[in-house]
Amino acid sequence: MADATYDAVIIGAGHNGMALGTYLARCGWEVAIFEKRAEEGGGLCTEELTRPGFLHNVHCNYHTLVGVCPVYGDLDLHDHGLRYVRPPVQMASVFRDGTALTVHTDLDKTCASIARFSQKDADTFHRLYDETRGYLDMILRTLMYSPPISMNDITRALVTLGVEERAEFLSVHLRRTTINQFLDQHFENDKVKAHLAFHAAVAGYSTDRKGLAVSFPLLVGKIDNWHLCVGGSHALAHSLWEAFGQAGGRVFLKHGVEQILIEDGKAVGVKLEDGGVIRARHLVASSIDLEQTFLKMVEPTALPDGFTNAVEKYPHMDWSFFSVHLALNQAPRYTAADFDPDVNAAWVVNVGYESPQEINQHWQDARAGRLPDPKPNCAVNSLYDPTDAPEGGYTGLIRQFAPYRLAEGGAEAWDRVARDYGRRCIDRWREFAPNLDDGAVTSWATYTPLDISRRIPSMVQGDWMGGLIDVDNMLDKRPFAELSQYRTPIGNLYMCGATQHPHGFVTFAPAYNALQVIADDYHLERWWR
Repeated sequence: MADATYDAVIIGAGHNGMALGTYLARCGWEVAIFEKRAEEGGGLCTEELTRPGFLHNVHCNYHTLVGVCPVYGDLDLHDHGLRYVRPPVQMASVFRDGTALTVHTDLDKTCASIARFSQKDADTFHRLYDETRGYLDMILRTLMYSPPISMNDITRALVTLGVEERAEFLSVHLRRTTINQFLDQHFENDKVKAHLAFHAAVAGYSTDRKGLAVSFPLLVGKIDNWHLCVGGSHALAHSLWEAFGQAGGRVFLKHGVEQILIEDGKAVGVKLEDGGVIRARHLVASSIDLEQTFLKMVEPTALPDGFTNAVEKYPHMDWSFFSVHLALNQAPRYTAADFDPDVNAAWVVNVGYESPQEINQHWQDARAGRLPDPKPNCAVNSLYDPTDAPEGGYTGLIRQFAPYRLAEGGAEAWDRVARDYGRRCIDRWREFAPNLDDGAVTSWATYTPLDISRRIPSMVQGDWMGGLIDVDNMLDKRPFAELSQYRTPIGNLYMCGATQHPHGFVTFAPAYNALQVIADDYHLERWWR
């Protein structure tokens, strides 16, 4: 494209890049976003992977911060056609003995379901939920929607505010505790613990990692806030694109960035893959991964000693997702519906985990490059969004925790084993919903951890979270000290993507927090307050 100049140049049109661009454009800046792929939205992609009319969310399916994240309201996304459904039966676990546990938007119904396994656990969950909800605003604003502070500062704040004395569950000691240990300390029934561990795992939190219990109260606080984007997750990307365009911003698709231009230690623009030069009056912000940004787009001589080494050593998730997308001609009917009829209305279902130990085994398998014995989570979006399938049809999704690199053959081996493993996952779902025979499954397609990284290079090694979720890669330690506050060692160059605090998923928090830093640096009027 022809050379041009803008106030801000953003690399990557994922949801974080689009959100930051829209905020800045509404500040009166001229903003341009450059995206290598042919569509905006990053992981917010919805495609007909199986049969015409069946809309499959290829990456992001579960939106858990709707109504909580400030970006939706600040950018008026619902005025741009965005619609969500909050299923009344959020999720379920079905067990081999024909029982089931269901989570509802109605807390009393959730506790009644838990009580069928343990009244003590039901009472404990109710207290945990109430306590967490009482601190949720503080947790979100302090731990998610603000530039990060240290764990030590958080500990001191909890002590100063007297939270430790008043709280039953929220404790400074959680930073040394695994989620499994937290569950063992407070709950007694394995099936109840399995479901709560499953919920944390689907959100990206390995339940056996020391220190991640510090985030567990936040996960519980939004356990009943899972939302389905009507028309597919790409509808969120489209609403962002429309809001950005209305604010005067421009998105250039199929315009990959080759180099970040640096003069006198400051970012002054980018060079595109087609040779075009785009100047930035104020800043360049990257919403993509560290490796592309600093190992490919920045000359090594522009970076301080040791910086490149820190990027190369940045830890990624040690497991990913293997998915099967299905076109169905009927909804699943679970045998466990004899125990709890609500299970047939559950949006997301844990199929097979009976205890936290079984989830632990899958972490061990994934880290060793082994294919876990399938115990997937399964969702049927059409139960609550009939627009995503033709009349009489249902769009199904299977997701299984899995390694990126297989012990035999590495990541490329996925091309060989995907179809067989997909069949195993379908067979496991069928054990619990026997009506899903070959006549009910009219078409299906696999999507492997390798496919994730091929389609979206920013998801390095199939890492949809932008980096390992670990206590040593959290808050002001993420991704490492020099980048933890969204600024970089290069003047006027900022990071605003999933590698930054808090992490990936559709939180918008990396963009929102980068915005706060940029607003301070450029003395912007905070119209979004």
